[in-house]
Amino acid sequence: MGYLDKWLPRTVMVVDDSATHRLLAVGILQDLGFPRVLEAENGVDALAKLETLDNVDLVITDLNMPCMDGVRLLESIAATMKGKVQFVAVMSGVPRDVLDAVQGVVDASDLDLLEVFPKPLRREEVLRVLDACNPDWHLPSLVNNKFTLTREEVSHALQMKQLVPYYQPKISLKDNALCGVEALVRWEHPHYGVLSPSLFVEYLEDGELAIRFFYHFLREVCAAMLRFLAIHPGLHASINLPVPLLNDPNLVDEMTTIVQSKGLPSQSIVLEVTETSLMSNLAPSLGTLARLRLNGFGLAMDDYGTGYSSMKQLSRSPFTELKIDREFVHDASGSPKKLAILTSAIAMCQKLQLSSVAEGVETEDDRQQLAALGCDVAQGYYYSRPLSEELFLLWMQERE
Repeated sequence: MGYLDKWLPRTVMVVDDSATHRLLAVGILQDLGFPRVLEAENGVDALAKLETLDNVDLVITDLNMPCMDGVRLLESIAATMKGKVQFVAVMSGVPRDVLDAVQGVVDASDLDLLEVFPKPLRREEVLRVLDACNPDWHLPSLVNNKFTLTREEVSHALQMKQLVPYYQPKISLKDNALCGVEALVRWEHPHYGVLSPSLFVEYLEDGELAIRFFYHFLREVCAAMLRFLAIHPGLHASINLPVPLLNDPNLVDEMTTIVQSKGLPSQSIVLEVTETSLMSNLAPSLGTLARLRLNGFGLAMDDYGTGYSSMKQLSRSPFTELKIDREFVHDASGSPKKLAILTSAIAMCQKLQLSSVAEGVETEDDRQQLAALGCDVAQGYYYSRPLSEELFLLWMQERE
């Protein structure tokens, strides 16, 4: 169920001043099946070659190079070559805090950073990363043509039942058992395929459309949960709750009615609320959060670490779990700063008696680090990418 086949028709460029490392990387990519792998000796050489091309799907670059280093190359690509390059990856042995800064450069652009590879490049690492990432999700043709989706189009997609749940497993780090799923929205577009929520989710976070979508999505997830629970009893499903809906006086009663009408206990649904949006609107939301808990629903603070919640605020909020943002999870063992934040977050969960859930787990090293720190639950591509309902059922059956 990997994505390597989607990558193979695409063009890759390897940029490295070391002929040995460059040829090794080219050989790995050709061995994986890439028919067109370009080479450049440094940033200046890479930019000159990119100028002559229509597009390059993936640029893999070293950082320490003469004439123009890899950081300047990435900045130049982001500033002057939008549309020519879709994905980038870094291969380097520089300190972790430098790599984190490079991540910031890429995050501020339209580029997608696939991975930071240690040198020398290893075939199994390249295969793991490419197999886990669908290159179509970036949708460069839409971005480059200033493609925009309107609220009316998203509303029509909801009416046509094109906004559907995809499911990603949550795994207990104590016994490696499946303990839950997160339901993530995808748009199964009739022309563009499966669209990432980053292209349309803003319309689902406020207003009347957000309310309609949330209740529709909840019904779809409840129906799927009946099938999941038949295979694996005891699961819960997490879904995102836009903070403005906490001001809806009918939220608790409506949710309870929907869940009970499907024959599910309220405990089988966990509502995720992002830290940043909640903490800016905490006081008015506390009453609704308390009523949700009284009715049996679980509550999770999502993307913890990206906002500004305090121990006092968390202690006053009726959450049952805290989801640690992927920024502090993947490759934390290689970054003292990330590891310190991750360690602190897990320790705080233990003190507040919250379940700790780590997002963005991509490698065995990530899993081992979390287990050593006492994290409760892991979620990420190490276990599975988000899957459609039918594929998730197959995944469950194979795992059983």
